[in-house]
Amino acid sequence: MRLIDYLDKGASLGADAPCLTMDGRDLSYADVQRLSYRIARSLVQTDIAAGDKVAILSGNDPIAFACVFGISRAGAVWCPVNPRNEAAENQLILDDFDCSLLLFHSSFAGMVEKIRPNLPKLRALVCLDAALPFAVSFDAWLSDDVGFFQREPVDDLVMLPGTGGTTGKPKGVMLSGRNIETMTALTLMSYPFKGRPTYLALAPLTHAAGVLCFPVMALGGRIVIMHHPDIGEFLALIGSHRVTHTFLPPTVIYMLLDHPQLDSAELGITVTVHSIAAAASDRAQAFRGTRSARRFRSCSCRHPRRAGGR
Repeated sequence: MRLIDYLDKGASLGADAPCLTMDGRDLSYADVQRLSYRIARSLVQTDIAAGDKVAILSGNDPIAFACVFGISRAGAVWCPVNPRNEAAENQLILDDFDCSLLLFHSSFAGMVEKIRPNLPKLRALVCLDAALPFAVSFDAWLSDDVGFFQREPVDDLVMLPGTGGTTGKPKGVMLSGRNIETMTALTLMSYPFKGRPTYLALAPLTHAAGVLCFPVMALGGRIVIMHHPDIGEFLALIGSHRVTHTFLPPTVIYMLLDHPQLDSAELGITVTVHSIAAAASDRAQAFRGTRSARRFRSCSCRHPRRAGGR
């Protein structure tokens, strides 16, 4: 399967259902589909060939995440760039991974302007939310044609994330469509899903939080996106959107455990918390003593970088 297949499956279950939600604004499955057609055409018009690497540098943002599906529909490979990296590390990743085009948010304009002279393989820079002297704006770049468009990929490579670089310079992890499909199938078989799930994306979508969107979309579920970790807003969104699933790395779990509103929060629904690693045993024990403990169900999961990357 390709990454676009998860979006199209969700759309087949209800094109008008909300797909991506942020700051009270919904993009339906049909909206994201149409946007993916336009992005794919724009990539082709920018001479991006099937199999080329297209990078995204952005914090959590629905338009940035919709670009993932346009990249897939164009037969290209998504390279998620960690927005928390230093400029030198992102320069190394973009160059070593042979990225041909970079889509980026204006909050990273300073970094991109600094490193672009040293990135001769980049053929185009597209700013998602602004017009800049050194980059075309997304609105100007985007094709007006909303009709169906899809191009066949050259192989099964769909995603090329970087490692953390703790054992040397960052390396690219080649994730195939089969890797993501296996992770998605295991998620759907192993975790409790009923009806259309609502997934709250608090952690960066460039990491495991983004990959967990695919099983949710396969069920026609909604993805509620947060700009950055804010536990008060997180608890409020769980109640207002009746969130069923989320992904929290251990550091954010600790922030949740320490938050003064945790025990008084009216969640209204049991939330399945996915995490790469379990919280420390003493913190888990402390959580069991809170009023809200019965409203969270813990699941650990293996990210495909660790479970199936080749």
